[in-house]
Amino acid sequence: MEQYNVGTGNEAISLAVDISTLGLAASRAILVDVASSAPGTSVASSHDASGDIPSVLIGKAADIRNRRLTIVTKVDLIGKDYETRKKEFEQMTAKYDLKSGLGAEARFTNPEKKSDAEFQTGYLYMHIDLIA
Repeated sequence: MEQYNVGTGNEAISLAVDISTLGLAASRAILVDVASSAPGTSVASSHDASGDIPSVLIGKAADIRNRRLTIVTKVDLIGKDYETRKKEFEQMTAKYDLKSGLGAEARFTNPEKKSDAEFQTGYLYMHIDLIA
């Protein structure tokens, strides 16, 4: 599990996601209180088939600390045969950037990757605990 220190003040925290794939991608970021059974809250999503999320404020440090930021990307892999789609799945990459109003920055680049048996759909999962 990755961690990012958001602090305890009122500084704004922003997220940006950069997905690299030839496939058609869609991303969503949610905040989850892992100490609660309440559902997560969506804080950002991609707006086109790139899966990218341009820099967006996800909350104030004091409001989002002790939450888990989860970003899920679904990719429809392109290719007419299994080997082409498998290769594209293996080449998918992602960058997740967090930045605070105080200038603290972090980049995460190792999402969990999963696909269906035929490599028609791939998924990227990034979980980051927001600590103080």
